[in-house]
Amino acid sequence: MDNAAFHRLQRAKELIESVGCQLIFLPLYSPGLNPIEKFWANMKRWVKNKINQFDRLYKAISAFFQILFPC
Repeated sequence: MDNAAFHRLQRAKELIESVGCQLIFLPLYSPGLNPIEKFWANMKRWVKNKINQFDRLYKAISAFFQILFPC
C-alpha cells in the first residue's frame, strides 16, 4: 500500500487483517516501484536531447509520442 492517510487508519488495518491479509507499505517515495516515473524520466531525457530540433516544446513532446505510438 502507499502512504495515503486513509491507508494508515486503524479501521482500514482491522478490515484488511480481518480477512487474513497482511499490510505491507511502500517506502515513503519509491520511484523504482512506479513504472510511470521511468516513462517520464525517459521522455524528459529524450526531449532535453532533441529540443534544439524543434521551435516549440509541444512539438518536441508530440514527436516523442509519435515515436512510441505511430499512426
